[in-house]
Amino acid sequence: MDKASDAVSRLSDPGVEDWVRSFRLLESGSPELPPHHPDCLGCGPANPHGHSLSVRRCGGGVVAHHLFDQRHVGAPGIAHGGAVATVIDDLFGFLLYTVGELAVTRNLDMDYLAPVLLDTPYTLHAEVRSRHSRKLNLAARMEDLEGRSVTTATAVFIVVEAEHFLQSRAKARRQA
Repeated sequence: MDKASDAVSRLSDPGVEDWVRSFRLLESGSPELPPHHPDCLGCGPANPHGHSLSVRRCGGGVVAHHLFDQRHVGAPGIAHGGAVATVIDDLFGFLLYTVGELAVTRNLDMDYLAPVLLDTPYTLHAEVRSRHSRKLNLAARMEDLEGRSVTTATAVFIVVEAEHFLQSRAKARRQA
């Protein structure tokens, strides 16, 4: 039994259970990766304010194509830096399908090398650089049509058990 399957057997929250179960798809070999969940801000198809990021495996990492639109405006004609960071953070989350474990963002460092323009296609790449115990060191880049990097990023994700999400969800419900 893989870690995701074992975690599902201990869960009683259907929303978290379905999400953890999705990591079983890692072994299917399909290049298309599923959204993290329907309402995810980065990739959820049911989130009307989201980015609807669609991600594929590529070698040992992941790749996506994205177009920022008027919903993501910062300065006129330019994507808001927070919208760009959201997409990069979500892209890093797709690497978890290649690792086969759940993890959370500990640190995200962004370098904006050029303006990220609205209505302009970009290609995003991410990979796991290294792993030390529970720490995953990740790297990403966003390229324009000419292959120039407009944004680069590094992150540290911390591997966690499914119970981390159950505890967080229960805490949020108590505070609501």
